[in-house]
Amino acid sequence: MESKTLRTDINLHYLHNKVNKKPTIIFIHGAGSNHSVYKPFFDAFKESNFIAVDLANHGKSSYRNVETITIQTLAKDIWNICEKEKMKEVIIIGNSLGATIAYHLYKQHRWNVKKLVLLTLFDKRYVRFSHLLSITASLLYTLLKPFTRKRLLTFQDYHKHEKRPLLYYPLLDIRGTPITTVLKIVKELFAYQLYISTINVPTKIFIAAHDYSTRNALIHSDATGNKNIEIVTVTSHHAPLTRIYDDIIKEVKIFLNEEQRI
Repeated sequence: MESKTLRTDINLHYLHNKVNKKPTIIFIHGAGSNHSVYKPFFDAFKESNFIAVDLANHGKSSYRNVETITIQTLAKDIWNICEKEKMKEVIIIGNSLGATIAYHLYKQHRWNVKKLVLLTLFDKRYVRFSHLLSITASLLYTLLKPFTRKRLLTFQDYHKHEKRPLLYYPLLDIRGTPITTVLKIVKELFAYQLYISTINVPTKIFIAAHDYSTRNALIHSDATGNKNIEIVTVTSHHAPLTRIYDDIIKEVKIFLNEEQRI
């Protein structure tokens, strides 16, 4: 596994594990975090090709003007890495914001995306009270924008202290990512609607039973009749990658080895 940087208008950091000519797994983290949320996956998938990206303004990637941060630009960054590494076929695993980016990449590059794994969906369609939360995020974004870039930010390892209480993980987000970036992303997510009923590649969706922000019943309803989608409910809140990753890794490995569904 190699640490790499793609230089565009900013420096995009990613880990790259290349071992064969099979499809490459792309790990995409959520808003405020970084590639380290997938740390247990790296050893589990060491015999697979994968990249694990730090999105702009996150982790070890550099800063981009927050006004230009959108679902589309974040997805474009990832595809630029795919083009640099000459990746023709990919399997995308995305958590929260990462799930929305994964869906957008699928829409833009349908012939390249072979499978999707979407964890804890978070967008306008599947989040409760999204309109109210969007207004709140917009107000906070306006108020805090003049101040947050001046803070000292440090890279956070999300598995250094495992299985902490729920409120511990937002504290790591705040230490490692500008608050205005997270708020801008929340605004973008609440302007973006993800329709899982339109997906036509094999897809596994993880729903967190204790993630009370998500409209889990609607996810089940939208998946009804779509033979490409399998839904797994896990006992967790909105951050399952730091709590029950062993269960998720097991499910994902089974899913990716189902040759009849590739």
